[in-house]
Amino acid sequence: MKVRETMRVPSALAGERLDSALEALFDGLTRSQAQKAVRRGEVRVDGRKVARSNGRVDGGATLEVTRDAPAAEVLHEAEDHVVAVKPAGWITHRADRSDAPDLAAHLDARFGPLAGARGDDRPGVVHRLDRATSGVLVFARTDAALQALQDQFRARTVDKRYLALVSGVPREDALRLDAPIGPVAGTVDRQGVDHADGKDALTEVRVLGRAADHALVECHLHTGRRHQIRVHLAEAGHPVVGDDLYGTKQQRPLPRRAPAPPRLCLHAWRLAFDEPGGGARVSYEARVPRDIGATLEGLGLGVPGETGA
Repeated sequence: MKVRETMRVPSALAGERLDSALEALFDGLTRSQAQKAVRRGEVRVDGRKVARSNGRVDGGATLEVTRDAPAAEVLHEAEDHVVAVKPAGWITHRADRSDAPDLAAHLDARFGPLAGARGDDRPGVVHRLDRATSGVLVFARTDAALQALQDQFRARTVDKRYLALVSGVPREDALRLDAPIGPVAGTVDRQGVDHADGKDALTEVRVLGRAADHALVECHLHTGRRHQIRVHLAEAGHPVVGDDLYGTKQQRPLPRRAPAPPRLCLHAWRLAFDEPGGGARVSYEARVPRDIGATLEGLGLGVPGETGA
């Protein structure tokens, strides 16, 4: 399956060769592969096809590559479950007619049948991430593991940590966002704070770094409501950068040295749970993707996992 990916050139790569910039910005793309993609006409710079891979790129330029969907990163494979990283733009499972890469189907084809207790349309799915969100997910390979993992999510013993780049700079180092969430009447997908009929939702936020008009935060989810982080942060006046659904009026422009990736700057960073069948407590971390990492570096915030944050 072919996917189309877009990145903007940060100031740190201004003046670099096109093939070098493509290698630096696109996960899993080597310089040789970038050169072949240019020759096949699969690379555009600011919307125009290019014929040479050794041309220089300007800071802020938009690079677009059409390529085969790369294999998803697998953090752990066990007999009864598998932990993998969902790239932004992929869907967790085939729930509609979307032509986006499907992580559940990808793992099912790669490792054999996943658990089928929830039906063929959701093989092995324990929890989900939105299409625009990247990060770590656990899938069950047996029905027993599926039940055990679901029980942990329901009991709220799973530790879920996300990274988000937000507009505005929180004054406090830590925030406790405790507000019920429910669907907004008259909309298809939008959620909102609903004190009358919403379900309880708690997000704890820790500020990891501050720039002039933006901040990098870690979000600890105690509940798992739809769009919970996005709703809570927007309600607090700090919407996630790149969020076109919530808090668009509050978005602060990013400096040219830190162009935003063309997607939501939200990443499921860490996941900890008890191994199915009464096993040990385990924890997994999905490295920060290159698109968000380039923006963080442009803001001088550093990239968690590379800086020890």
